[in-house]
Amino acid sequence: MLTDQIRRHSTEVFGRLVYIRREIHKYPELGFNEFKTSGLIRSFLEELGLDVSGFAKTGLAATITGKPDGKTVAIRADIDALPIKEENTFEFASRNVGKMHACGHDGHTAIVLGAAYVLSRLKDFLNGSVKLIFQPAEEGLGGAEVMINEGVLDNPKVDAIIGTHVSPLINTGFISVRKGPVMAEPTEFEITIIGKSGHGAQPENAINPITIGALVVEKFKGIVKTSSDPLKRAVLTVTCFNAGNASNIIPDSVSIRGTIRTFDKEIRTFITDSMEEVLKEETQKAGAAYKFKANNGYPPVINDDNLVDKFIDSSEKIIDSKNIITSQEPSMLAEDFSYYSRLVPGTYFHLGCRSQMCNEVINLHNSKFNLDENCIKTGVELMSQFALDYLKY
Repeated sequence: MLTDQIRRHSTEVFGRLVYIRREIHKYPELGFNEFKTSGLIRSFLEELGLDVSGFAKTGLAATITGKPDGKTVAIRADIDALPIKEENTFEFASRNVGKMHACGHDGHTAIVLGAAYVLSRLKDFLNGSVKLIFQPAEEGLGGAEVMINEGVLDNPKVDAIIGTHVSPLINTGFISVRKGPVMAEPTEFEITIIGKSGHGAQPENAINPITIGALVVEKFKGIVKTSSDPLKRAVLTVTCFNAGNASNIIPDSVSIRGTIRTFDKEIRTFITDSMEEVLKEETQKAGAAYKFKANNGYPPVINDDNLVDKFIDSSEKIIDSKNIITSQEPSMLAEDFSYYSRLVPGTYFHLGCRSQMCNEVINLHNSKFNLDENCIKTGVELMSQFALDYLKY
């Protein structure tokens, strides 16, 4: 039975994957500069006898070719770290000061390397090909788009793609997957309110941008409406409010920054238009001026319904069906996996990485984040089973 062979091969490579994951964790690298990481990946893939191609400066791709004339399914990992100073003290904690794998991409890389190992040994059972994609610069730089522009979905042409993200909110051995919207589109905004500086003791002779900014932020709270439709959900959050540097001087300007998260273009437009209306109204009343800029980020991640069904069927061969969570709400986080899944059918799932022995939840992007390495084996088996099953259809 193929599932038994998947389990056997994933067990035999598990120790090697843990070693590689820890090496990557020890030497984290930021987007488009993952040279050591890329070298480790290339060495492992070439050891398997695969031809490796370079993309996007530090990205890599390799194809396991089974029976000819079949479809091609892609398995994607992101490989970059974050500009965070790690506070963990274990032996493989970051040695690159100010950089850390605080988002689990070291685990993602190990999982796809493990799938490469398993599927290379089972390639006689592949009714088609599996393309392995190791992508740089997911963290805000859009490495996926660069990979695509350089042809990573071609030669052979990819028919479907799968990706995962570890989740410390879910126990190891569990996964979360849903049809439709999975992760939101981010829009980052910057606002400058321009008033008139003056003495703090004579506010009547100044136009205080802080007062105007406070009113603007308060009115922003009423723009986003709640909705039961996942595609209509939205978030508007102010994250920065900077002004002045002296207790007796009214500054001449205020800088406000934040993020909007949406799944729907019309809702995003409604929110930014409404924000500008608030800004215009409040600055005109006070005799001030404003500048407003909103920059759209990654598209939303939308899962293909049919592919999700196939993935769930495959997952039930690896883990108990009770460990498959399908009711979770879409996340307002963002992921550039969306660049792939808007071009070919895709499914993106969350892989539990919290040890059941751990009482405290340390979330992603935290300086003390660490994953339960047992999740790597689960991820390898899920990816391998799905690739084999998808190519049967």
